[in-house]
Amino acid sequence: MILLAIDTATEMCSAALWVDGKVYHRSTIQPRLHAEFILPFIDELLGEAKISKNQINGLIVGQGPGAFTGVRIGVGVAQGLALALNIPVVAVSNLQTLAFAAYKQLDTTESRTILVATDARMSEVYWAKYQIYSDEIKQITTEKVTAASAVDLGCIDYYIGSGFSVYNELKEYANNNLMPYQTNVFSQAKDMLLMVKGNFSALATPIDGIEPVYLRNP
Repeated sequence: MILLAIDTATEMCSAALWVDGKVYHRSTIQPRLHAEFILPFIDELLGEAKISKNQINGLIVGQGPGAFTGVRIGVGVAQGLALALNIPVVAVSNLQTLAFAAYKQLDTTESRTILVATDARMSEVYWAKYQIYSDEIKQITTEKVTAASAVDLGCIDYYIGSGFSVYNELKEYANNNLMPYQTNVFSQAKDMLLMVKGNFSALATPIDGIEPVYLRNP
């Protein structure tokens, strides 16, 4: 199976290609320039893998939450490709992708509760809690955009996201709790690819079933 993943919802613009077990990827942190990078990234990946667009079997896209323009670019590119190639799509949460990446870095098969909190600007964060066990990801809370002081910090094993390096309430918690955490990280297409590839067919929908997730009124 050949799958393409793209993500432009955050400061990082990234694309990844899965070709029969091998992953190719590109990424850059260039805020407000995602529209200029994402299509060339896709062309570079196809060239590196020596395949054509018509060989892609499915598409994965980050649907947010994130920057309004970034989310719109990613979903728009996904819509165009899916319609042109007549392929199914899986839209994934950028917060869940970070939780998945954190769990993989813990290198465990035991259950872990992970809090993701990313900077949403305007003195707010996007956040949610996830319980992950092996390859099973369960969302414990709804995805929210709130003040950092409203984030539920109870009963977690690990936390990740830029919110912990920006807002005093979260920085204080990080400094007072000796558990693994990461702050200066962003969701990436390659993690979306690894998270979804094993269950792509069950999750896939036609492109008209894909909706961007802003959480905040744009």
